[in-house]
Amino acid sequence: MTESMSALFALVASSANAVASSRYGIPLQNTGVNTDLASLFALSIVLPFINGVHFVQHKALMDELAKGEIYDMAKPIHRASTGLYKTLDDRWYFLHGSMNAGPTMRMVEVPEQDGLTYDEAMRVYADKVAQRTAASLEEQANNDFKQAGVTCLTPEEFFASEHGKIMATEPLWNRNEVPIPAPVPWPEQASAEAGGSEGAFRPLAGIKVIDFSRVVAAPVISKILAVLGADVLKIGNLQLPDVTVLLPDLSTGKRDASVDMKTAEGKAIFEKLVQEADVIVDGYRPGVLDRLGFSTERLREINPSIVVARENCYGWKGPLKDRSGWQQISDCMVGISWLQGQFLGLDEPVLPLLPNSDYQTGLIGAAAILEALLIRSREPVTFDIKVSLTQYNIWYYRLDQYNELQQKALLSRNEGFMARYNEDMVTLLFKVYAQLKKVRPELFTLPENFVHMSGKEWGLEEGEDFQILVPPFSMEVSELGYAVPSGCRGRSRPEW
Repeated sequence: MTESMSALFALVASSANAVASSRYGIPLQNTGVNTDLASLFALSIVLPFINGVHFVQHKALMDELAKGEIYDMAKPIHRASTGLYKTLDDRWYFLHGSMNAGPTMRMVEVPEQDGLTYDEAMRVYADKVAQRTAASLEEQANNDFKQAGVTCLTPEEFFASEHGKIMATEPLWNRNEVPIPAPVPWPEQASAEAGGSEGAFRPLAGIKVIDFSRVVAAPVISKILAVLGADVLKIGNLQLPDVTVLLPDLSTGKRDASVDMKTAEGKAIFEKLVQEADVIVDGYRPGVLDRLGFSTERLREINPSIVVARENCYGWKGPLKDRSGWQQISDCMVGISWLQGQFLGLDEPVLPLLPNSDYQTGLIGAAAILEALLIRSREPVTFDIKVSLTQYNIWYYRLDQYNELQQKALLSRNEGFMARYNEDMVTLLFKVYAQLKKVRPELFTLPENFVHMSGKEWGLEEGEDFQILVPPFSMEVSELGYAVPSGCRGRSRPEW
């Protein structure tokens, strides 16, 4: 993971380097990637501290985050709706409750109930899933209940499947060129930065980005654009749920506005934002933006030069392209989870220990957008960009595994560490965090690895600052950094 993450950060840094050179007329500059920080990047959602207190132990912040957990997904019987379970036909199936466990609970006939521990709740689901075949669960979840879910395949099974054969021929990202009347110059107000304070030349200064997404992969795209200087406005809806525990880290660098796009007023607000935007990042399940009246064609009617970047789970071709999905779904489908289990010496799939495909797909999307904006500034074209967790996972699989000696060395350095099929992403994140603090404690104590930002946007007291991970890449001349801290959902006005 360290190697692929570092390579993709190098791609982002190189792309930003080319943008800054072309935009400001400066020579190409030295860039670098800190491989330790690149590895920590996939753990960054559990790294925020507030004045030395881990953010999940800060009551005022957690009370604020709870407002977005509309369906109480931390409740054990809800949380256990997402996980790996053994089926009647001796397969492994990844059940997913999304941000509302209700549909999945109804599908497998699990009643609402209180007073259970998480382990007890998992046993309830295990008993129900064991009565069904994997194929019947997958069909019912995706076709009838419109919920994510997939049979856990080996890599060989995936590449032999119809979807696998089609996706195996796809590139790391898709880029479709769209003609426009003329090249789009870089924003004038930002060009003055060339003569500004030392450390200017921000590659994306003045670029306006709409972040229409939730969870991890697509928000990572816009977070990277923000650290390069873009003005990122996240558009959500306070009436909809979110995985709010991700926001202290992943909403860094972004303003956040609530817009009900099912209303005429909301549609008008969104249309006005699109008129002036340079980029829109769409990370909702396939078809959501279209059903709201903003298909790619409609977006181009409003703003012909906008770069439209979309992220999904399964990829953009093949019979499964329209399904909803999550990181764990793609990891299980492509066979990465089976490989993780085998690495640990188990005859069972195990989720990758970090949300690797989410984060690295985000880096791919950011690099693709940088390239698109650079070309758009020179030629009369804009782009539709498509990335997916599955395209990344295929590329990642093809990088191959460590050899036997390397695997033994990793296991030896982390003697006693173990993960199992029944551990979810939250459990694994904190388990890996604890293990890294044990074997590499200096990673968490070096002050240069972290940046401090105000907590006032969360309603915290004066002086209650967030500590978050610094960007894992550096640029010798161009300034990197977040213009705004993370904060409450819906705190910003929906305007540029």
